[in-house]
Amino acid sequence: MKRAQRIWRILLAFASILPISALHAQSGGTQATTADQAYPDSAQGLQAQFGEIVRIARSNDQAAFRTALNTLAIPNAEQWFAAHFEVRFVSQLKEDYSKSLERYQSHVFWVTANFAKFDDFAIAVQPSESPAPLQTVGFESLLPRPNNEVKIQNYRLSSSASDPKHGPPSWVSSFIYIDGRFRYVGGTYPFWAESLNGSRGPMSIPPAVIHGRTVQGAAFRKDQPGPGIDAIVHLSIEIDQDGHVRHIKVLSGDSAFVGDAKDYVKQSEFGPLPNIPQLANAKREWDMEVVFFTAKKEPATPAAQ
Repeated sequence: MKRAQRIWRILLAFASILPISALHAQSGGTQATTADQAYPDSAQGLQAQFGEIVRIARSNDQAAFRTALNTLAIPNAEQWFAAHFEVRFVSQLKEDYSKSLERYQSHVFWVTANFAKFDDFAIAVQPSESPAPLQTVGFESLLPRPNNEVKIQNYRLSSSASDPKHGPPSWVSSFIYIDGRFRYVGGTYPFWAESLNGSRGPMSIPPAVIHGRTVQGAAFRKDQPGPGIDAIVHLSIEIDQDGHVRHIKVLSGDSAFVGDAKDYVKQSEFGPLPNIPQLANAKREWDMEVVFFTAKKEPATPAAQ
């Protein structure tokens, strides 16, 4: 994968220094056709869009392939973020999207570089279940979220080759549909909510309310106090075979919140380990971050007339 990424960066650098006329000459006009092609807003449309990417990869037309990969990006991404998110998030979203998009384009490059050579290879697309919306409490309340309606679509992409060795494992990607094409925004979760893989995972604890504050814990997070967070307590916990917390050690945190943090974690369950000989003596020791979120102010009730 790393080798493929290096090759892709070299190809991008090479293409970027060619004169525009040379790129058009090399692609034979394919670039404009690829960028302007519209596809239906459906699984079949996305499959056709990736079908065109595979076709161009087989042509060995590097400039056209670069154009095809770039059409997976949100057009005028910074403007799109500014139109759909709070202004305080826009700069970070732009930076994070650039990195996430590059990783995705590298993955698509790796897939086509390794499997487009097989005649039976094609990418099949099926709708995938969308995750639950972001909660308004706990860790999820800190994440950027669109401030108006954004339709995010999840699809599973897989090889339809008759030989399993002629295709990669399937993967899930999320897209938005703009100007007749699907634009990448992430995996199972959009890139701005990738941390949900941890906060909704088995090493996290559901939020609870303690003394009017929402509290939530998750292993191996590195949050910092700031807007929306009153205090953070770091604990080292040991979990027994049955999933109960057996031992707690305080690593850091405001002493005024340590007691509540320990009580919150003690009441949590993390699920038993499989009853197999290989895990008979296994230990689960995690650094657990417990965050105390700022209580939300209730709107004032108008005085009775």
